[in-house]
Amino acid sequence: MREIAFDTKVEPVTGHSMVLRARTVGPQLADALLAMVAAAFALSGLLIEPSNALEFRSPDLLAAALLALATVPIAWRRKRPVVVLAIVQAATMPYLVLNYNPTTFWVGLVVAIYTVAAYCNTRTSIIALSVFSVVQLLFTLLGALNAPQEVGLDVFINQAVLIAGCWGLGVSVRTRRAYTTELEERARRLEREQEESAQKAVAAEQRRIARELHDVIAHNVSMMVVQSGAARRVLEEEPGLARDALCSIEEAGRGALTEMRRLLGVLREGERDEDALAPQPGMQRLDALVSHARAAGLNVDLTVTGEPRPLSAGVDLSAFRIVQEALTNALRHAGPSTTRVEVDYGSSALRLRVLDDGRGASSGNGSGALGHGILGMRERVALFGGELKVGPRAGGGYEVLAELPLETS
Repeated sequence: MREIAFDTKVEPVTGHSMVLRARTVGPQLADALLAMVAAAFALSGLLIEPSNALEFRSPDLLAAALLALATVPIAWRRKRPVVVLAIVQAATMPYLVLNYNPTTFWVGLVVAIYTVAAYCNTRTSIIALSVFSVVQLLFTLLGALNAPQEVGLDVFINQAVLIAGCWGLGVSVRTRRAYTTELEERARRLEREQEESAQKAVAAEQRRIARELHDVIAHNVSMMVVQSGAARRVLEEEPGLARDALCSIEEAGRGALTEMRRLLGVLREGERDEDALAPQPGMQRLDALVSHARAAGLNVDLTVTGEPRPLSAGVDLSAFRIVQEALTNALRHAGPSTTRVEVDYGSSALRLRVLDDGRGASSGNGSGALGHGILGMRERVALFGGELKVGPRAGGGYEVLAELPLETS
């Protein structure tokens, strides 16, 4: 058998990327809304009159810009948590040093600190917290020197408690999320192991059944050979004994067929009932196969030349399966195209040709591993000493050529 095969890279089209995109829209939108709320709340602090007649710098556009810069980046907090924390702190520190009313400036800081602790690893979050705390302490001291009133120790304690509380809450959420993820992964791993164990058990049982089938058939066939030899020797001299031997042969043959059906039935339990009970298809069902492909969306033209005639069971089934596999590949990989099926009943061979003008073989390079479908075609054609050619067409598309020799009388 001669064969030309070309590897085709297939990129299955799924909705996986679309699902992932849909999942990320929610958190992004939530962060954007949170940033808007935080900005509105922080800016509203500019309208609050300071208590106890404290003298702060009057609110102006610079104060509004600093508060906006300290809250709007929250919209990107999950993507760049450390960068967002740095921007927020860089905006709030001048706000304190310039002695604006600090009523609501802390909103962005609280969210940024929590986000770093919740979405960064432990090492990163500790480093970020340490740097933030040192910078915060320096600018708070600088702001205290510029404040219109004396700043007590309670201010520093309150800030430390606030920072530690936000960071601790974020760490707790991150730990819980990691624990949940580990449980989910463990459950998936256990499910995969159970499936693999079940498959191994089924494979072991099938091997055992195959050995039993071999033993049963070998035993019955051996009996048939012995009985047939005995019947031949006594056929003329003792017809009664020959008749008994023939009855034993018949009984052994029936027993072998019964055991074969029973054991093969066990092996085929996983198949669908309609597939197991339906007769094996042949070329007489080619029109139905083409109609089914058309119903699935494939534009198929069928041409039959020569005089259709009964084929041997093996050739009939193999020819049908080759056309079926070629149409399936065209449906999967060719895209919008026209597919032609040409069947030629020659005097000495059945020739099959399935070709399309789609894009299924555009990435083939003429080398590499064969797909399972082409391997199946190869085995079927090789069984009858035929010839198979598969590969891209010169003008675009894909082509399958198969020739199956026919028995001649």
